[in-house]
Amino acid sequence: MNQLYKLYKNIEQYIVKVMFVLTIIFLSLLAITIQYLQVEGGLERLPFSQVIIDILFILWPIFFLERLLYVIICHKRKKKYVAHFLIALIPPLRLAARRCDDKEYIWWNGDWQLVDKSLSQRIDKWFLYPILLISLIMIPFWIMEIFFQTKISMHPSLYHVLNFGNALIWGLFVTEFIIMISITQKKGNYVIKHLLELFIIILPLLALSRFILITKYIKISKSTYILWFVKIQYLLNIYRTKSVINRIIRLLIIIDIVKRFYQRKNPQRYLLILKNELHEKEQEVADLKNKISETKILIDEIRQNEELKNG
Repeated sequence: MNQLYKLYKNIEQYIVKVMFVLTIIFLSLLAITIQYLQVEGGLERLPFSQVIIDILFILWPIFFLERLLYVIICHKRKKKYVAHFLIALIPPLRLAARRCDDKEYIWWNGDWQLVDKSLSQRIDKWFLYPILLISLIMIPFWIMEIFFQTKISMHPSLYHVLNFGNALIWGLFVTEFIIMISITQKKGNYVIKHLLELFIIILPLLALSRFILITKYIKISKSTYILWFVKIQYLLNIYRTKSVINRIIRLLIIIDIVKRFYQRKNPQRYLLILKNELHEKEQEVADLKNKISETKILIDEIRQNEELKNG
């Protein structure tokens, strides 16, 4: 086992590079698939749709085998397998995987990076401009989608630019969220502060109710579960939920971009906003402390009354 461990440590640098590339490929293809599942006739019009689905199913076992190897070699004593099981189940989470026997490092931007506050700030800045640029490019297409949806659908070039652009933005949000939540210590606080990004990520996943459209690509028979997907899809079509969801996603992205850009370009004003929020939080804490004191007094009074009755 020691020899295997030494061998793994020698080639870990190469393994992590390959797995990082495979993760990006998997996430990109998944983002494209999810995006095209949200539009009418999506997979039918998606170029090389069968190839994309096949690649996703070919890559999936690779992530499982890689995590299994990692657990066998790097987790000889620590039996914490939940994270590795999730990575094997959801390959994009591989972006958050840590170094073998050195959990303070994560692979990012072509090298091992120390997980600290500085890394969080660098990653946050790194994602700002690509998302901003792509969103600005996509805004005219989103406007055209609202007013000329039928014409865009009939024009192949505009149709695919819109869908590939949306897939790219979603993929960037997913990548950023996975890495950021993996390196932050207070994960619950991060989720609460970034609910906007979380909604942008989650809402397109509702398109998975259109799973029935993939069945002919992966040759699954229409079981009871598939029939349930059909029913869900029928309800979504009745209420045109997907159209509303898509517009909500676009709006959330724009709001998120404005918020990020405002933070970067107006730090002094944003600092005032943060100070006001801090003051409000401190006031809430003070109110909670007063309520705790009042509750303690009430409890003491109840005890005294019970003692008097018993005495």
